[in-house]
Amino acid sequence: MTGKISCLIVDDEEPAHEVLKFLISKLSWLTYAGSCYNALEALEMIPEVKPDILFLDVNMPELSGLDLLNIVHAPDAHVIMTTAYPEYAVDGFTFDVTAFLLKPVGFDRFLKAVTKVRRLIGDSHLANERARVPDTGANEPADHQQLPTPQPSEQRPETVQEEYMWIRADRKMYCVWFKDIYFVEGLKDYVKVYYTDGVLVTLASMAAMTTRLPSPTFVRTHRSYIVNRNMIKMIEGNMVTMLNGMKVSIAVSPTRDEVLRQLTER
Repeated sequence: MTGKISCLIVDDEEPAHEVLKFLISKLSWLTYAGSCYNALEALEMIPEVKPDILFLDVNMPELSGLDLLNIVHAPDAHVIMTTAYPEYAVDGFTFDVTAFLLKPVGFDRFLKAVTKVRRLIGDSHLANERARVPDTGANEPADHQQLPTPQPSEQRPETVQEEYMWIRADRKMYCVWFKDIYFVEGLKDYVKVYYTDGVLVTLASMAAMTTRLPSPTFVRTHRSYIVNRNMIKMIEGNMVTMLNGMKVSIAVSPTRDEVLRQLTER
């Protein structure tokens, strides 16, 4: 990927624009492309500017950020939604949003979000380049086949691990930080997520939750349980006691020793 990543800010509050502009200026590979103070302005400006990143506030008067996404056609823009509400009701949330930022926006979370976009743009650019290059290597001797040029290390974005996930429950979207989760319990077509603020019941499979929760922090101890090993108080036999006092099982199987190793390794 060459060139800078352009950023358009859509927010009805001036302080939010100032914070994001300051954060954008701290990274040499980002460029500020403009500001919109409501969704109607954005409807006209997005097709004109064609930003790579759209910083979009959720809660705005007249048209919300979600209303805007329902109307605007911006297939090349990566949407980073900004909100002051960690539990924001989003009925029928089906938008392909790249990342969420909770206000006030700190540099660490901002950096993770934009680096994720940088990686996605780089992967897309590389795929397009490969699609344009004809495959002639099959008719050449192996010694003469052209090897791909390695990408310079300063241009290779690092893979970013998110620190939270969004869970839909009770007709709302909850922002749940991984560090606050005790364990996840499978209930046929649903799962229960036990975390520091209570319990969330959401439509999901245990397989899907396994892919969403980061390893090695989360370990599947049983077909019905995924445990945050940082939230374990004690292990006794085939029973794990969590810091909230609840107990979960370790399956009695040939993999039991491996599960114990994953739970207790440093």
